[in-house]
Amino acid sequence: MATSTAVESFWMQVANSGLISAVQVQQLAGELADAGVVTDLGIAKQLIRRGLLTVYQAERLLIGRSRGFFFDQYKLLDLLGVGGMGWVYRAVNVQTGQIVALKVLLDQLKHDPGMLARFEQEARAGQRFHHENIVQTYGFGSAGGLPYIIMESVEGPSLLELLRLREKNRLPAEQACDIARQAALGLHQVHLAGFVHRDIKPQNLLIDQNGLVKILDFGLSMHRDGEEGDEFSMAMIFGHECVGTSAYTSPEQAIDSLQADPRSDVYSLGCTLFAALTGDTPFPFSKASDVLKGHHTQIPRNVCDVVPSIPHAVGEIVAKMLAKKPEDRFASAVEVAEALTVWSTLSPVEFDFKRILADRKKTADEKLADIQRRQRTAANSASSTARPVSASSATQVVVNPLSQVLPRGDSAAPLTGSSVARRGPFGGESPPAILVRDPIESTVPSAAHSRPALKSGMGLLPLSGGPVIPLSKDPFILGRHIDCDLQVQDASVSNRHGEFRFDGKHWTLTDLKSRNGIRVNGISVLQHRLQPGDVILIGHSLRLRFTDQRRDSATNGFSGKRLALGLILFLMLIAGLALGWTFWKR
Repeated sequence: MATSTAVESFWMQVANSGLISAVQVQQLAGELADAGVVTDLGIAKQLIRRGLLTVYQAERLLIGRSRGFFFDQYKLLDLLGVGGMGWVYRAVNVQTGQIVALKVLLDQLKHDPGMLARFEQEARAGQRFHHENIVQTYGFGSAGGLPYIIMESVEGPSLLELLRLREKNRLPAEQACDIARQAALGLHQVHLAGFVHRDIKPQNLLIDQNGLVKILDFGLSMHRDGEEGDEFSMAMIFGHECVGTSAYTSPEQAIDSLQADPRSDVYSLGCTLFAALTGDTPFPFSKASDVLKGHHTQIPRNVCDVVPSIPHAVGEIVAKMLAKKPEDRFASAVEVAEALTVWSTLSPVEFDFKRILADRKKTADEKLADIQRRQRTAANSASSTARPVSASSATQVVVNPLSQVLPRGDSAAPLTGSSVARRGPFGGESPPAILVRDPIESTVPSAAHSRPALKSGMGLLPLSGGPVIPLSKDPFILGRHIDCDLQVQDASVSNRHGEFRFDGKHWTLTDLKSRNGIRVNGISVLQHRLQPGDVILIGHSLRLRFTDQRRDSATNGFSGKRLALGLILFLMLIAGLALGWTFWKR
């Protein structure tokens, strides 16, 4: 059975990915074609059923992403979530078969010295801890310019996720106390190594099916003796808002994060235990400023007043952990563990991990949309600060293709219908901003501005709306960098993604070794001579139609003239009929 060009392109994506050998790809292509599987979505489903691809891998391939599945010897299997600094993937070491969690720095942060330093500090700190209640860090590496941390893989929810699965968002007292007890034991090891975690909260406690608790995320950890780098310099890089999460931070840490000590982590763990017991935080205000003020000035409710079934002794333990003055709290985390032991019961945990992953990806979508908004705002601010752009020299054209900040087109949507191939990662709605630079008034010197303006009559029409963008220069560069003629503020687009060149008769589009490639009419291309009507896919799903403005203008003009002539003839006919009726009546 003959296969379509689109299907052949999908098989090419599979072969180029390295996930399945070229020999096996050839065998599978023939086998599935004979079985009548003739769509790329159908092929993807079959490969998932056979265990040859994961859903994450298939979805990336369906949107044309064949690279980025490997970080050295680690093959990415699934997306576990996203944090403030990086993606966390479930991965396998192809040499040993070991399943690990791989935390990869966000692509848009790889040139940020401060974030690179913090990321490396997190890796070095994690390698210092070896305890059953701490997520183990195995190593640190870099591939393709992106640093990554290799960590223990824990298949289980965070405490926050577990609370959301429970009625009234709280746990039985004996289970909540045991989770806090285990976390305190892990924290004691952190403190013995000279560190303060500074970000203990329900999100940073993972729980496996046996009820074993593991602390993660040492991105804000601080070494009290300064052995792990100059924390003061780090604070200057990040600013003093880098103090943890407002709902769980201690009063002294909120004032000066450099003054945090082990008792600050005890306070944060107290807030976490409060949430596990009651389903609420000690100071549940909507504004962070009000929450921080509460930590400083208000006495939190007693957990026994919120949930009367909680033993009074447990209420006293929580109250002591939440004392305003550090000296009034437990002196160490191990004292907290000892106090909670008598009230603790280790409890297995039931959960649907696939559902948890789906919820994490929904949360990631929201976080990424926020990151993108902030990046776009910062980029616009930086552009306007660098040089003023007049209304005549630049036009903001907003289109509505998918625009995500995913470094490699990650997606978690289930493979249902044909929507996966059309939607893109997480199905985001926020459009990228496109900045079209006038070739004459632009003052930024670059290779893209080395030739005068020309009138070829051709342009690029955003398929989701917006005016035609004229190809007014040769060459005409498309990319994310400020020097590009068509600047697309979308992280899935490379700095210099593609180049349009004109030979006097035809325009040719060339891929400038972009990270995500270019597709013309659904086919991946390195170089393509364009014809009017060609549909160009840039990055994830920014679609542009190559169009002849002169023909369209002529057609539109001719249509307008025909409409005007028709209207005149119609009016003349009406006038003639009226005049004839008048004479007939006479």
